[in-house]
Amino acid sequence: MTEEKTPLKLWLSGLGIFGVFIVLGMLAGDASQYSIVDHQAAGTAEMVNTIQADWRANGLRNAVIYGMIADFVFIAVYGWGSFVAGRSLYRSGNTLVRILGGFVVAAAIVFLISDYLETILQFIQMLRDEGVDWMAATAATAQPIKFAAFYVTFLGTIAGLCTRLVTRPKS
Repeated sequence: MTEEKTPLKLWLSGLGIFGVFIVLGMLAGDASQYSIVDHQAAGTAEMVNTIQADWRANGLRNAVIYGMIADFVFIAVYGWGSFVAGRSLYRSGNTLVRILGGFVVAAAIVFLISDYLETILQFIQMLRDEGVDWMAATAATAQPIKFAAFYVTFLGTIAGLCTRLVTRPKS
C-alpha cells in the first residue's frame, strides 16, 4: 500500500456545482410553492401535473428543464468524482481507510444509478408536460436512495481523508 494524494478535483467540482444549485435556488426565492425536490418526491402523475402546472403558470418551465440538464452534468461530475476518490482511499491507507473507501465506491455507484434514474424520469415527464404514474412513483422511490448515497459519498470521503491523515505514519 502506497500513500498517495487522493484525486479530489472532480469530487470538489461536483460539490461546487451543487453549491451553485443551492444559491440559484435561494435566488429564485418564492417564484413557486414547489421545488425540484417536491417534483422528485411527487409519487403520482396527479401531483407531478400539479407541480408542473404551477411552474408553467409562474414562467419556470424552461428554467426547470435547463436545471435538469445541468443536474445530469452534476450527477456525472460528482458521482464519478466520488468513485475516483473512494477508489483512491481504498487503494491506500490502513484497514479503516480501505473500508471507508469501499463504502464510498459502492455509494458512488448507487448514487449514479439512482440519481440518473430519478432525473431521467423527471426529465421525460417535463418534456411530455404530463406526469406518468409509474415514472413519478419510481422517481419518488429513487429519491431517498439517492440522498442516502450522496451522504455516504460526502461524509465517507471526508472521514476517509481525515482517518488517513490522523493514522499516517510519522516521517
